[in-house]
Amino acid sequence: MVFSRSGLSVPFDGQVPTLLELAEACAVPVRWSCRTGVCHTCAVPLLSGEVRYSPVPLQPAGSGEVLLCCAAPTEDIVIDA
Repeated sequence: MVFSRSGLSVPFDGQVPTLLELAEACAVPVRWSCRTGVCHTCAVPLLSGEVRYSPVPLQPAGSGEVLLCCAAPTEDIVIDA
């Protein structure tokens, strides 16, 4: 998976459950307030690829976006982070 703005390419190998936790582990600066109850602040553009959600969010991400807090890639992805 690629964090395009950060210029970082890392494998998503299941060691962390979500893209948000992978971003944090790699020191990629992303916004989030999900853990404090403010949803959709972790949305970033999904430039290519597909993700799955677990749990499925109550409100889906906007068109062309991914919610980092509950998403995991199902294939190689590129996100704008």
